[in-house]
Amino acid sequence: MWAYQADGEPLCWYQFEHVRGKSPAHPDRELKAAGFAGLLQVDGASGLSDIGLQEQVIALGCFSHARRPAYQAVADGDKKAVPYLAGFNRLFRLERLAKHFKLTAEHQLQLRLVHSQPLFELLVAMAETDQRSVPPKTPLGKCVTYLLEQQEYLRRCLTIAGAELTNNAAERALRPLKTGVRNWMFIGHPKAGPHLANLFTLIQNCRHAGADVAAYLTDLITRLPAHPARRIAELLPAAWQRTRDQAKSCAGPPAV
Repeated sequence: MWAYQADGEPLCWYQFEHVRGKSPAHPDRELKAAGFAGLLQVDGASGLSDIGLQEQVIALGCFSHARRPAYQAVADGDKKAVPYLAGFNRLFRLERLAKHFKLTAEHQLQLRLVHSQPLFELLVAMAETDQRSVPPKTPLGKCVTYLLEQQEYLRRCLTIAGAELTNNAAERALRPLKTGVRNWMFIGHPKAGPHLANLFTLIQNCRHAGADVAAYLTDLITRLPAHPARRIAELLPAAWQRTRDQAKSCAGPPAV
């Protein structure tokens, strides 16, 4: 199951593939078919940074995935990893400050160029120094390898206005599926997979819209048979919730 999470708006879509493994061919096919253009943030898995129409897609890395092995190394008592974790923590602290003071994308970019990018370049320089002495299969070794292999995509997060530092939104979209995976380990038939992905998509977008999932699905199933296909957008979770909110605001306070 692949998760696509839109940036800047709460829209999520799940794609089911009846294959084992994390082949980039499937999201590559979907992005090309959609003619997607813009920023594409991935976790650094093999091949994912090169998917979509190359002249239209700018791939970004994920600082959360870079930080994770450094955190594990420090937790394991590796003192050599402490400067790496401190550097990542400072990067994220700067992001929290930008969010706290509600900086515009351009002002946030200036903050990153002046403070975050030099800090990142220092982390890369440290990784270049340590790559020959740190065992590659240790947590710190994985951190060093990720930094060096993904440095181009990570650097773009700091030098492109409006870019995010992480793909955490997509990770959060996958979490409910991973949490309940033992409950739906077997779907019964390959054709059931896309149907299940569509149902997950509806439910996740209900959550994003703040809609009551049970109320939404009940209303949807009741209204669908008679609802015109040309107005199907009215039944999408965000539009459905807006209609309910407007109805409540027009109703006014209850009579006493």
